[in-house]
Amino acid sequence: MFVNNKKNFIATLLGAVILLTASQVFAYTKPGNPTGFVNDFAGIFSAEQKQSLETKLSAYEKQSTNEVSVVTVKNLDGDYIENYAVKLFKDFGIGKKDKNNGLLLLIALEDREMRIEIGYGLEGELTDAQSASIIRNVLTPAFQKSDYYGGVNEATDLIIKKLSGEQVNIPVSKQKVNINFNLIFFLFFFVFSFLSSVLAKSKSWWAGGIVGALCGGLFGLFLGSWIYSLVMALLFTPIGLLFDYIVSKNYKKGQRTGVYPWWIGGGRSGGSGSGFGGFGGGFSGGGGSSGRW
Repeated sequence: MFVNNKKNFIATLLGAVILLTASQVFAYTKPGNPTGFVNDFAGIFSAEQKQSLETKLSAYEKQSTNEVSVVTVKNLDGDYIENYAVKLFKDFGIGKKDKNNGLLLLIALEDREMRIEIGYGLEGELTDAQSASIIRNVLTPAFQKSDYYGGVNEATDLIIKKLSGEQVNIPVSKQKVNINFNLIFFLFFFVFSFLSSVLAKSKSWWAGGIVGALCGGLFGLFLGSWIYSLVMALLFTPIGLLFDYIVSKNYKKGQRTGVYPWWIGGGRSGGSGSGFGGFGGGFSGGGGSSGRW
């Protein structure tokens, strides 16, 4: 059991590193400007279906100020849906800036993936387990029958009721291991994002080396040996230096262009040039759940 836990931990750490470096390979491409609460870039809804969802979500925003957005894209361009959702959430600025009360339901048609991404201000209202349950019990069965509107309509009804404080019977996910693994994964993900933001603004690379050595040393102690700690510290030091170099280089580029990578606080705030007034400039809290059909 302990060996399996260590393997899961190592896999999580490696996954977080891959997740960070993947942003260097797969450049996020904004699917377009938001024209409302429903942005169907994949074209899975009819005009009537889209308008029905738009009317519901718009009315809910007027009633509660919470901004629930449905976005469909054809594919993720090779990106992880968790990455893509965070970038898109920040790019659109879903939720009010002072409340971070936004929620994104992202659907990638060709990749057959979906995600519910929750803003900081709503994390206590809709749990990750409940999001996973909505995906598994509502969206997945409907999407497997190509009933995209039916699934999204029912899912948004449940989400609105839950956020409104109504007693809704949303079965809690029984996949506790997977949920815990996701939580650990996102912990590392946002730690890396935080370190990126801090190290990017430093004028020297040695800070990254120190951070790498500390991370490696702690990881070695977790493996249960001071020898491992020393070896991992030596191994992670050049990784930390390289990490610092990459984020610093991109930060300097951002200073020239005015656009920063999402993982060092980049992106642009909400709003668009269309008739839609734009979202309020909220941020994702990293909570939520992903699934496939």
